[in-house]
Amino acid sequence: MLIDSNIIIYATQPEYPELRNFIEINAPFISAVSYVEVLGYHKLNEQEKQFLEIFF
Repeated sequence: MLIDSNIIIYATQPEYPELRNFIEINAPFISAVSYVEVLGYHKLNEQEKQFLEIFF
């Protein structure tokens, strides 16, 4: 399974714990394009960036 960059960004938000759980259980793949899109997202704060760096 390949997940979209928007799903990854939503997973950083506290109101989506079920999404993080889904990702953890299913261990989907992330494309190189999604990786660049997510880490380049202009509204990410420092805490979200740290979470995503661990996630990737």
